[in-house]
Amino acid sequence: MSGHRTGDRLVIGVWRETAPGETRVALTPAAVRRLTDHGLDVTVETGAGERAGFADRHFRAAGARIAADAGAVAAAADIVAWVKTPAFALSGDRLRPGTTLIGFQDPHQRRERIDALAEHGIRSIAFESVPRTAATAAYDALTPMSRVAGGVAYAAARALLPAATRKRPIRSLVLGFGAAGRAALAAALAAGDTPPTVVAARRETEPTALAAGAHACVTAAGPAAIRALIPEVGPDIVLCAALHRGEPAPLLLDDAALGLLAPGSVVVDLAAKAGGNCSATRRDTTRTLPNGVVVTHRSNYPAARPSEASHAYAAAATAMILRLVAGSEPPTVNRN
Repeated sequence: MSGHRTGDRLVIGVWRETAPGETRVALTPAAVRRLTDHGLDVTVETGAGERAGFADRHFRAAGARIAADAGAVAAAADIVAWVKTPAFALSGDRLRPGTTLIGFQDPHQRRERIDALAEHGIRSIAFESVPRTAATAAYDALTPMSRVAGGVAYAAARALLPAATRKRPIRSLVLGFGAAGRAALAAALAAGDTPPTVVAARRETEPTALAAGAHACVTAAGPAAIRALIPEVGPDIVLCAALHRGEPAPLLLDDAALGLLAPGSVVVDLAAKAGGNCSATRRDTTRTLPNGVVVTHRSNYPAARPSEASHAYAAAATAMILRLVAGSEPPTVNRN
C-alpha cells in the first residue's frame, strides 16, 4: 500500500463523529503516537476528540496534523478510521479511489452503499466481520465495545423501571453470554440486584456463567423455552445480547413471551442492528407496548462512557491499521 504524499509515508485520517449522540473518537492521542512511531502520518479533523476529553492540542502533541473539516481529512488520507458510519453521504466524489475505510460499517443495513463504494475503488473494512478468536484479539473492536455496552445497557434498563420496582433487588434475564451478557451480569451484581438467570447457546457456557455469579444458566433455549422460563424468573429486565458475528440475530423473545412479562418491565435489545432478539424492537427507539412493557434500543450505548470506550476502540483500530499497512489481509465487507 502506498501513500499520496511525496515519499512512502501513509496518511491515516480521523473524522469527527457525526452519528447522533456519538461521543467517541476512532483514535486517541496515545493511538496517534503509536502510529506516528511506526512511520505513519495522521490527520485529525478539528474537534474530533472533544466529546471524549481529547482536545486538538493533545493530538498535535502526539504528532497529528489538524484538518479544518472532513473534506480536508478525506483529501489527505489513504486510510480513514471512524467509530460509526458518518451521517453525511459517502461517495466516490468525496473519497478518492484507493481509500480504505475502517470502522463499524453496519453491513446488514449498508450493503448496497458499501458495494457502490467498492465500484469506485474504495474498500470498507468492518469490525463486525472480525471473528472473535485469540489470534484476532488485538484488532477486535466489537468485544470491548460490547463489554462497555452491556454494563451501560443494564443501567439504562434499570433507570426505565418504575420507581417502586427500583426500591427492591431487580430480577433479570440475560439472553446471550458473550461480552455484553457478561458485562450485564457483572452490572447486576454490582448494583446488588438478584443474580440474573442467563440463557446461553452452548452447554459448555454454563460453568463459566455460574462461576461469574449467575443464578442459573439455561442452554440451547429457543422462543418456547424462553416463554417457559419467564414465569419462573419473573424478570423485571430482559437484556437481549444473543448474537453470532456476521449472522442475523436469533429471535428469542417473541410476541407471546412479551405478553408474559409484567407491566413496567423493561426489555433492552443489544442485537437490534442484526435484526434483534425481540420481536418488538425498533432501532434507536424506546416504546411502551399495550401491556405496559418497555422495549428499548440505542445503537451507541458505549458513547455514555466516551473516554473509556475511545481508548478501547482506538487500540483495536490501531492494531487493524498496522496489520493493513504490514500487508496482512483484514476482513473486508465487500467480500463477506
